[in-house]
Amino acid sequence: MGTCFSYGNKLLQKEISKLNSVKNIALIGSGTMGIGIGIDLLNKTNYNIVFIDVADKSLNRAKNDIKAYFSGMVSGGRILEEHLDNYLNRVKYTKDFKVLKDAEIIWEVATERIDIKKSIFANIEKYADQEKLIFVFSNTSSHTTEELAVLFNDRFLKDKFLTGHGYFPFHANRLFDVMKGKYASEDSFIAGVAFAEQILEKKVIALRNDHHGYIADPIFQGMGAIVSWDIKTGQDLVELPMIFGLLTANPFEVLDRTGHMPYTESAIHLGRALPANDRLRSIYNQEKRHYPTWIEDLEKSGRIGIYNDEKEGFFKWDGSTNREKPVKVYDPKSKKYVEIKEIDNNEFWSISEAKALDQRESTIKSVEGLIQIAISEDKGGKTFRRYAIPIMLYALDLIQDSYGTPADINVSTKVGLRFKFGLCEIIDGFLNYFGIDGLIALIKKAAIENPDRTELFDTDGKSDPRKGIPNLLYTMKKNGWTNLLGYGRIYGTPVSQRNFGTGDLDIYYNDLRYIFPTKKDRVASIIFDNPLRGNVWNKYTIDQLDHAIGISVKMYEKGQLGSILFTASGTGMRMLGADARQFNKGWFDAKVGYQFLGEKDASYFTKAGMKLFRFIQESPIWTFGVFGEKWGGGAEFTYFLNQRFDVVLKGVDFDTIKRKAVYGFKNNYNQPEIEYAILGGFGAVQELIRLGFGESLIDELFLQGLTAKRAYELGLSNGISENEFELLERAFEIARLKQKFAVPYSVALFNLQKKNAKREGCNDEQLTRETGETFNPEKNPYISTGLLRLLNMGGKNPPLDLSVRGKLPGWENNYDNLYS
Repeated sequence: MGTCFSYGNKLLQKEISKLNSVKNIALIGSGTMGIGIGIDLLNKTNYNIVFIDVADKSLNRAKNDIKAYFSGMVSGGRILEEHLDNYLNRVKYTKDFKVLKDAEIIWEVATERIDIKKSIFANIEKYADQEKLIFVFSNTSSHTTEELAVLFNDRFLKDKFLTGHGYFPFHANRLFDVMKGKYASEDSFIAGVAFAEQILEKKVIALRNDHHGYIADPIFQGMGAIVSWDIKTGQDLVELPMIFGLLTANPFEVLDRTGHMPYTESAIHLGRALPANDRLRSIYNQEKRHYPTWIEDLEKSGRIGIYNDEKEGFFKWDGSTNREKPVKVYDPKSKKYVEIKEIDNNEFWSISEAKALDQRESTIKSVEGLIQIAISEDKGGKTFRRYAIPIMLYALDLIQDSYGTPADINVSTKVGLRFKFGLCEIIDGFLNYFGIDGLIALIKKAAIENPDRTELFDTDGKSDPRKGIPNLLYTMKKNGWTNLLGYGRIYGTPVSQRNFGTGDLDIYYNDLRYIFPTKKDRVASIIFDNPLRGNVWNKYTIDQLDHAIGISVKMYEKGQLGSILFTASGTGMRMLGADARQFNKGWFDAKVGYQFLGEKDASYFTKAGMKLFRFIQESPIWTFGVFGEKWGGGAEFTYFLNQRFDVVLKGVDFDTIKRKAVYGFKNNYNQPEIEYAILGGFGAVQELIRLGFGESLIDELFLQGLTAKRAYELGLSNGISENEFELLERAFEIARLKQKFAVPYSVALFNLQKKNAKREGCNDEQLTRETGETFNPEKNPYISTGLLRLLNMGGKNPPLDLSVRGKLPGWENNYDNLYS
């Protein structure tokens, strides 16, 4: 959003004004990551950005890349040429650290080398204005916050110091880590997390405890390192990491895109600094080295990926920028690039079978396919057991050692590392298939097969490095816990995580954020948080919203919640409707085309959504929506809410009459379904009629769309503003004020009267009966204290008990049986 909002969080409120007043940010380092951060900030904020680097070559590359990116935005019709300078003039490039005096946020993204970081931190200490500074981020793939914080002498800067780490490509990858460590103040940590969540619009892993490389990096590093020592030929580089390609991608192909240096520098640091009980420590300490000689040979020769002139790294690449493909592979034996051979299906028949299974079941990279590989006796099964099982055990170690939760690990792998299924989902799939004892037996089989690496497979706590620490699987068995995550009741996708401290299942949403109501405000906030698939509605978000509404209704019945504010994170607060892939059988392949899902499955998606939306609409909880651009099902969802507030949108559209891109007001409400041979499947037509629209206005919405101003004129929108913060503040305040006296009986009756009047028209006899019942304490247990506010206005009255008591008119909480 480019702005921060507290959603009633008192701890966050005092940091909000600082974050929303930021004008200047300094980025120290102008490499690949720094450039990505700069582009992201230019797109999402109005900040002035200064790049600081000691190398003219790096600064020039940053300047050229940023200009090329925004020039591409012009040629692509996303911004106008006259607006180009608005972006480029907000960036400065310098070698002079004195400019740090103007920065409210300083972000070091230079290197993993501790000696260089020490020099940079000395300059921060020398030039930063401590009165202005909100926090300092250091981007690191392997260091802990404490290791870096001690490089500062000034206690104030230690208080302000956090490690903040994004993933390649920064502007497209949603994952971001913020680690507090030993020295940072709570205010700095809160501000850093809020900045990452709301300004950068990322899915944040907020770690209080220090861990080398957060969660995602040591898993990714481990995927590369565990294979690297076995690679002897070019074909090994293709075949051995192939098992990780079934989870996400060959890690060596990824490293060619991100550069090798962060990997090698991290391997050195992890080999030296990982704690003695870290399961993967040994893979960074073999042959008296931290990574193999053949990788060092590549690095010394300058072949570090697609960004060198020859586009050579672990692979030789060819193709236009950002569309490169590997055409040859590096052969460590000959130190030359050789042809990539076809995979021998006789050796890796289980992988071929897994792909065939996915094709039959219309899935891709399925957990079922991985299980079939894991139990096979071919080379595919053996590589899975040798390489993938230690990574799975490492994930369990991270939970057991309190470095991360099951949600942290699943988000890190699914969002950051682009796993098709998060690592904890995969482990749960194995637990569902094998059971705990069967999975342990599979691990023990892997240990026998790999006598050179037995330390990676220990589950009993009988050998180093996990000596004396039996695996988390035994804790789960003891407590009767069969899974790490909890799953939704509609589509069976993750919605909760096991809390190993309490044993409870806590909220875990990939695509939503749920902010609990405070005791005073009683307003929950549900934020559609840049869903992974882009468009809002799919199996995952339906499951997550259903789970969130279930939690909300339970709190409502206890009197702990009276209103829900719905909104969306991200630029323009967009709600982009249903994911079209939801209606294609299996994974869409352009070469194959649309594959019919079947009427029953296609209609079930509408049925699931409509049951949930109708439940929200008819519940006696006040609901408010604050959104910007809405398309299809994203717009339809808001028609079910009590009130809608719209951000006035401006941007570039293509004018088909003038035949050019023009800047102006953009539509907030869009229903384009007819153009795609489909329909408004979440009730657009019927809900707009319920809201008082006639045919002409419904036609206008479907044919032309509605701007915020037009929607406000027609009564569809209840408030508009160009300022997102102002709009959120106004809507939240209405929600806060109206929940104070949202008497369940009266709100339920109000909803019933609207429904009956729409369906039946005026009914004076019914109104007369309802009036009598309302004043009857036996039917309306709230009347005694509620009416006192009128009878004894200005006097001291007993507090309202807003928990649900007795039978409410026209509403029964049937949430538990909604999908029966």
